[in-house]
Amino acid sequence: MGANIRFLHHPTSQPCRAVHQLMLEAGIPFDEEIVNLMDGENETQSFKDTYNPTGQVPILVDGDFVVWESPAIASYLAEKFDIADNWFGATMQQRALIQQYCHWHSTTLRRGAGAFFYTHFAECIWGDRDYSKEIEKGKYTLLESMGVMEAWLGTSKYLCGDEISFADLLSFHEFMSHFAGKIITDADWGKHPNIRKWFDAISERPHTKAVSEMIMAVGAMRLAGDLIPMTRKTSLAKGTEITPGLPY
Repeated sequence: MGANIRFLHHPTSQPCRAVHQLMLEAGIPFDEEIVNLMDGENETQSFKDTYNPTGQVPILVDGDFVVWESPAIASYLAEKFDIADNWFGATMQQRALIQQYCHWHSTTLRRGAGAFFYTHFAECIWGDRDYSKEIEKGKYTLLESMGVMEAWLGTSKYLCGDEISFADLLSFHEFMSHFAGKIITDADWGKHPNIRKWFDAISERPHTKAVSEMIMAVGAMRLAGDLIPMTRKTSLAKGTEITPGLPY
């Protein structure tokens, strides 16, 4: 292990992929550490005590300093490494728009991740049960968010202007999971042509394919009906309707 910052993550995690791609595109040096989400390493008390009391990834460790939540990590990296202004804005107004998106994202599009999680991961964790309420809620939130984003992308090339920013990476990797798991139907894409054009453009950027490789493989496995071995029994997925106290 060198003197680089440590990046604790898992490539199936949408927020992790957003930070990962930012670091690769900006040329930020880091030491990569994969956290075993499948076996619940992140949800052990020792992990929470050491890194993040919520048990979520990504996590950045810079010497004795630890920070979590993907927009906070990305903002810290942007300042520490003085990366190109487009990622977090060159002006006060640009920075405000990017932060505005990141705040909106956490309570809207991010919660739509439940559609992907409960369609493809829940069965691997808790077995063959009825997850229709979770899937329905996630898909509703996803489509509601897409309606807002479609309008935004009708006025600019990217979410916060005509240059790509971290807001776009944060959003794109949510869509990449839904793309990999075929959560968004052809009809859904057809109703949101601005989003599809934006999604296809970011798909062609440097590092997108490499960062997205595992989630595409996971999506293919699940679409083929293959279960992904997991020993974890808890979840931090958004959009749950599951009743606290039950075994899942």
